[in-house]
Amino acid sequence: MKKFLLFVGFALTTTLSTAQVIFYVDPPSTNEGNYNFTWADPGGGDWTTPDLNISGNEVTGELCMASDGTAGDSLACNAITNTLTGKVAVLYRGDCEFGVKALNCENAGAVAVVIINNIAGAPVEMGGGAQGNNVTIPVIMISDIDGATLKAEAEACAGTTVFIGSKSGFYDDDLGFYAPDVLRAEAFSNLQALSQDASEFEVEIGAWVRNYGAVDQTNVTLQCVIDNGTEIYNETSTAEPTLLSGDSIYVALPTFSQSSYTNAYYNVTYTVAGDLADEFADDNEVSADFVMSDSLFSYSRIDETTNEPVNVAYYRGGNSLNSNSGCISFDDPNGSRVAIGGLTVSAVTSQNPDPTSMEGEFIQIFAYEWADVFADLNDANAAVNNIDQIAEGEYIYEADLQQENIYIPFDQPVLLSDNQRYLFCLTHLGENIFSGYDTQIDYNTTVNNYLQPQFPGESDGTWFLGGFGTDVVPAITASLFEATASIEEYTPANLTAYPNPANAEVNIPLNENFGAVSLTITDMSGKVVNTQNIEMAGSILTVDVTNLASGSYVFNVSNGEKTEVITVSVNR
Repeated sequence: MKKFLLFVGFALTTTLSTAQVIFYVDPPSTNEGNYNFTWADPGGGDWTTPDLNISGNEVTGELCMASDGTAGDSLACNAITNTLTGKVAVLYRGDCEFGVKALNCENAGAVAVVIINNIAGAPVEMGGGAQGNNVTIPVIMISDIDGATLKAEAEACAGTTVFIGSKSGFYDDDLGFYAPDVLRAEAFSNLQALSQDASEFEVEIGAWVRNYGAVDQTNVTLQCVIDNGTEIYNETSTAEPTLLSGDSIYVALPTFSQSSYTNAYYNVTYTVAGDLADEFADDNEVSADFVMSDSLFSYSRIDETTNEPVNVAYYRGGNSLNSNSGCISFDDPNGSRVAIGGLTVSAVTSQNPDPTSMEGEFIQIFAYEWADVFADLNDANAAVNNIDQIAEGEYIYEADLQQENIYIPFDQPVLLSDNQRYLFCLTHLGENIFSGYDTQIDYNTTVNNYLQPQFPGESDGTWFLGGFGTDVVPAITASLFEATASIEEYTPANLTAYPNPANAEVNIPLNENFGAVSLTITDMSGKVVNTQNIEMAGSILTVDVTNLASGSYVFNVSNGEKTEVITVSVNR
């Protein structure tokens, strides 16, 4: 798997690059559009495939499912038995090396190869193996879901044309940009308690606009519209008279801010336009949404329905049996307004060459004070050298919950401090577990603009400031709540519930008369499953759990002045 990449300051040549490698399904297919993919890069040393960053190495052709004479889905591990001349061969991952599959298709006349992932999640990097250096055609991988979408058209072997490669100069009239090019909020989910007015929260607006086409473009504009159910921002730039072929320009728009912020999903849409009709309009619009929340902080996208992090890919750093951590950073001038209670995370186990289960696997979460002092990522002192653990939590999987979001509470909630950097991390041991990431959001231009760390990672005790990169975002949400008391009042009293696991009811000694209490019960995904208001006559809280399914739950008990948190298992 991909290792953590050392973060360095972005070079201007990276920002201004106009190459855009795409896998695009052409109309009139009902599945027209761009698809996420990985590709066999000759720079790795085990492929002689074309460098798709270079214009002229692009290919077009009709999708056609390869057949190697075996039953079931084609794996192309044997000589191809159907005609692939001039076609883009489609096949499945599994059983043999990627290089073998690709070479068999090339020998059958294919101009490119599309490999469908055979496990859930995003496409992965592909090693060429023993035959990779004999392959001279493009080789890409798409996800299992995208493969299922395109399978019927590939089986027809006619009528569905695709484009693979850099589209720079391929079309005459082609303005565009992509997710790495746009400014977005510094985090995806932001806390209303820390965003009370424009002085505490704002979003700078701007994007790199690129002319991928062979013809100069005139009167180029950038528009940004923001709505949260009602349109609250709509700005268009002054027209750029001429944008030369192959050139790009950064366009800034007025900063977005509000006198107060509603908890809502804020839809942010950037659109680029020019005088000429665009021949490839699929990249004329980019979303840069964000959320305002009363409890969740994240860099990954959050599902509007479940309020859980979106996890579409799974990675670990390195291949040793030692620790791997994916983290999100937090720093706010008003951090003392909130405390952190836990993290929602996800993980999977290896499914190749044989499926393995999550049952019995062990993961941990940690909160650290990040004590290194530096101004920004250009500061020579920017590093993860000094961190102090302030909270931890753990979870042992009781079932094979592959890819499922799990809420893990810290051993005790922790009040945060103003202007203090923190790291909130998911840590696992060994080479069998991969943690969840969101690969469909990109903070490239945002990090370039603000120059602040976002999601460092750790592998075998070595920290990497940039994790996997700006487009591989830990699918972690931190659950924070507004702090109204001292840290002692939020510290659990090492409560012991009994019986635990419980069958019909559970007793929680609170060691004092709480009086009227509110009880909130959440499952391990962070979903609230029950709330109660209870008038206590003594010091023991008795809770009926007959309506709860078997599993683990977090009980949060509060009388308005003091909060206690305990994990309870229900077993029937």
